[in-house]
Amino acid sequence: MLAAMVDLARTLVRYRSLLWTLVMRELRARYRGSVLGFLWSLLNPLLLLAVYSFVFGMILGPRGLVEVRPYGVFLVTGLFPWIWVSTSLLEGCTSLTANGGLIRKAVFPVEVLPAVAVVANLMHFLLALPIVGVALVAGRLLGYPISGWTAVLLPAVLAIEVVMVAGLAFALSALCVHFKDVRDLLGNLLVLAFFLAPIIYTLSDLPPQFARVVQLNPMTSFTTATQDLLFFGRLPELHVWAIMAAIAAVSWVAGAGLFSRLSDTLVEAV
Repeated sequence: MLAAMVDLARTLVRYRSLLWTLVMRELRARYRGSVLGFLWSLLNPLLLLAVYSFVFGMILGPRGLVEVRPYGVFLVTGLFPWIWVSTSLLEGCTSLTANGGLIRKAVFPVEVLPAVAVVANLMHFLLALPIVGVALVAGRLLGYPISGWTAVLLPAVLAIEVVMVAGLAFALSALCVHFKDVRDLLGNLLVLAFFLAPIIYTLSDLPPQFARVVQLNPMTSFTTATQDLLFFGRLPELHVWAIMAAIAAVSWVAGAGLFSRLSDTLVEAV
């Protein structure tokens, strides 16, 4: 399994030019014929942010169910990374079945396809980061104690998270080729994972017994680390970094191992 992990990493490095070419093709194809083009990278998460801000901030907030303020700024620091992760996993899951013609070519490195989904959606997230910056500045101007200097460590969190997301994408893509129900199951699991992650609430908003359940969600450590750096202006505790690194390592090793084990039957099953 460790050998598969190393081989997969070497393959991605070897075909990095192809990976980048496919990522750019994916980005151009997604908005080809669209009037707004890449602006949809900003508008889609903004529309979702507006809906959640209204429902959880304006409706549930006055009832004391969500205490953090300003709620919209808090929400954007957790919601935008989640959109990247969930979309990467959904698209990564079907990346092989949607490109059956490429897989049947003996010289094509199939390992690149799940990585394209992860990197392309990461680009969308990076394009939306200016909105997060504007929200943080607006929060400070409104008088809220939001500190932004810790944001310089955001790339470190993203680097660890990329490894985790890529590992899951590789595992899901190989499983989806053999079991078509995986994508539908994944969609439901992502909805559950969203509400069991501190994205629309903080851990302190929950009773202790529920907070312990939420902490079992692998996404919780990544979400709280991002919120700490961007919203609360504090460094994540050392154990949070350790948990993120452990989750990323397990995801990559397991994903690479499963992908390697099923790779010999991908052409026949796709």
